[in-house]
Amino acid sequence: MSSMTRRSGDVLTGTVKKMSSALITGGAGFVGSHLATALREAGTEVRTVDDLRVTPLIAPPEDLMRKRVLEMGPDDVANVDVVYHLASEKSVPLSFERPLQYLENLESTTHLLKLCAGAGVRRAIIASTCEVYGQAEKLPTDEAQPFAPRSPYAASKVAMEMVTKTFQQAAVTNTAATIVRFFNVYGPGERPDAVIPRFCVGALTDRLLPIEGTGVQRRDFSYIGDIVQRLVALPSVEPVPVVNLGSGTATSILEVGSIIRSLCPDSTVDWAEPRTNEIQEFRADISLQQCLLPVGTPTIGLREGVSRTLQWWQKAGRPDSAEAHRADASRTLATDCLTRAACHSPNSAGPTTEPPRTTLTTL
Repeated sequence: MSSMTRRSGDVLTGTVKKMSSALITGGAGFVGSHLATALREAGTEVRTVDDLRVTPLIAPPEDLMRKRVLEMGPDDVANVDVVYHLASEKSVPLSFERPLQYLENLESTTHLLKLCAGAGVRRAIIASTCEVYGQAEKLPTDEAQPFAPRSPYAASKVAMEMVTKTFQQAAVTNTAATIVRFFNVYGPGERPDAVIPRFCVGALTDRLLPIEGTGVQRRDFSYIGDIVQRLVALPSVEPVPVVNLGSGTATSILEVGSIIRSLCPDSTVDWAEPRTNEIQEFRADISLQQCLLPVGTPTIGLREGVSRTLQWWQKAGRPDSAEAHRADASRTLATDCLTRAACHSPNSAGPTTEPPRTTLTTL
């Protein structure tokens, strides 16, 4: 029976050898920094690569290799068991402004897969996104649903997947590549161009929760701790071509706002224009995730996860301008937090999930 048709709850039991060394591209990013910490705690030797073009909110390790993926060479992946390719241009809105910049997603993936093949890397985990589905006709959406990208960002991820599929079918490589389609991953350390950290910052500064459009659009939110557990487990189970990583539950933006308002009662909604090509709902079919991984079932509910994220931002410090972060959070707010607070410790042995500490409104 194919792994794509196994029933939910029928957990696969394979004999895949445990991975002892890993390399993470985008290792200073939100998911990458949490993943690096979890892998090290599990006893895995970890190398991280990041060009730091986006200032991280979690301090990267001192031994970070600061370079673009396209600058990596064979020595960078030598003696590595598994490569996690998380580095990417990620912003949907910015992809409409700078579409050609997103071609690097395809180019870097192609380059990295060639390096993996040449070095004999056993497993490659390639990060994709639910955005490749567009507005899926089937909800929840399983891995077999067709591509329908609505943004240059999503189109670049489709191209990444197609290159990876070609790589999967190549008989000349022993590297087993798996595509993971992230849904809406959130938690401490995520940049505030995403809805949950944007709400957290708004609630703790000007008390405004910016909602684009009507707020009835629904998303499949997954807490970072749950996602990282699955990423850690994935190289040690039977390889599959592609798997959704999500919660299987969709929640409206208005409902997320209600959770924030229950924690910060003075907060109010700040209505904004809808996004271009807004997708009304993402919801993952997690049947394969659940049967493939022993940690495939979510453990952190949305309210608990939002509360943890809000507490992290409460420690992170008040941004100088909430309006500036609304206009361009990915380039101003996070940089401001790090510039004004000593996030990087010269004696740090690795990344920390402790945010920068400055004065902030208390709950």
